Amino acid sequence: MASVNWSHPSVKALLQESGVQDPYAAMEDRARGLTLSALEKGWKGPPYDPFFLADALEIETVARQDLEDARLVPIEGDKPRIEFNPNRRPARIRFSVAHELGHFLLSDFAEQVRYRDRSHGDTGGADDWQLESVCNVAAAELLMPAGAFPLADTADLSLPHLLDFRKPFGVSTEALLRRVVRLTDQPACLFAAARLPEGDGFRIDYAVGSRSWTARPQVGDRLPAESILSHCTAVGFSDARVERWGDHELDVQAVGIPPYPGDRFPRVVGLLRPATEDATPTVALRYVRGDATHPRGDGTRIIAHVVNDQAQRWGGRGFAVALMEHYPEAKDDYAQRPPDQRRLGSVHLVEAEPGIWIASLVAQKGYGASGHPRLRLSALSPTLRALASAAIELDATVHMPPIGTGQGGTPWPPIRDLVLQEVVDRGVSVTVYVLEGEAMPEDAEVRAQLMLA
Repeated sequence: MASVNWSHPSVKALLQESGVQDPYAAMEDRARGLTLSALEKGWKGPPYDPFFLADALEIETVARQDLEDARLVPIEGDKPRIEFNPNRRPARIRFSVAHELGHFLLSDFAEQVRYRDRSHGDTGGADDWQLESVCNVAAAELLMPAGAFPLADTADLSLPHLLDFRKPFGVSTEALLRRVVRLTDQPACLFAAARLPEGDGFRIDYAVGSRSWTARPQVGDRLPAESILSHCTAVGFSDARVERWGDHELDVQAVGIPPYPGDRFPRVVGLLRPATEDATPTVALRYVRGDATHPRGDGTRIIAHVVNDQAQRWGGRGFAVALMEHYPEAKDDYAQRPPDQRRLGSVHLVEAEPGIWIASLVAQKGYGASGHPRLRLSALSPTLRALASAAIELDATVHMPPIGTGQGGTPWPPIRDLVLQEVVDRGVSVTVYVLEGEAMPEDAEVRAQLMLA
């Protein structure tokens, strides 16, 4: 991501604070932390309500019919206020509020009023697009959190098929396509672009590739004015054709979406696919019938399971009982660890026998009956990241039951999305074992919610 000079002060501060070179990844990480906390508190969708998030952050939301869109208003000595136009379409209102929450996630949010309308676009600078695009990424993550989309519906990546999901989810095209690309095993890439002044073509603002995509365009890349993107002259206008982007022949699907504040022409988002049929999808998360205590395959294997933060030893109920019976030394090793290594977010890794390791992910708060799920997604995410690092170091594959769905009490889809993002996307193969007679832990709940939406 070297072709853009990140010059906007808010974006520069974000990069400095996060210690990474990609502002979109830094913002996505902050937004994800907010959504995981909300999901733990019972936040449900679709559609996913950003007003719930504002309430959780104690940010007042005020309807203002005199506004064109929305704005974040700093209040001295207090949390900011989000003002929005209530006469917009519901999906647009949700996006605008989520976008302003993105501004709030930046450390300098209180320095000035942040607007989302054309009337204030001419007061900004040439690099304001950097800030707006970063906050658009935040909005996409907030409106389509982990577990939001059914995995089976990523099989058809044609734009007309996918755009039909905008209504039941109540989201923007951009938010929907970002989640789809994160899920699919097929080679595909989401791009977002803006028209340059004076008819000089288009600038790639960002691109997100699926785990099997290798030809991702870079931020700041330029496309000629003759590109198919030039046909997307209004919001909702779309087109598709095969084009050469750099060294690659690509199947380009593009659609116009609302512009940046002050811009005349719409932005363009879309999907890139290989133009030839010889690209094979990479499948690194698979489901099998069987027992995860007997991981299949050759080479080094890690069996991962979730444990709670209060029990001194694991093995009381569920999968841990079977694990304890097969690998009692691993259970004893965990019990000997000091209490500070059994805190939420910790990982305990031990070699149970040659080539078989046990990873205990401390991501469950307490145990026993509870009115709320005990799994903490915000703790599961870093434990999965550590699991991936261990697997890479050991050159190992990962094997697990549908973690967190038993005693943790959490539906599988959000857990699945974290496994994909934190483990599979880092190049580690994961096998999920489902016992004979048990339902496959996929999208039943998501589909049921869609039918009610």
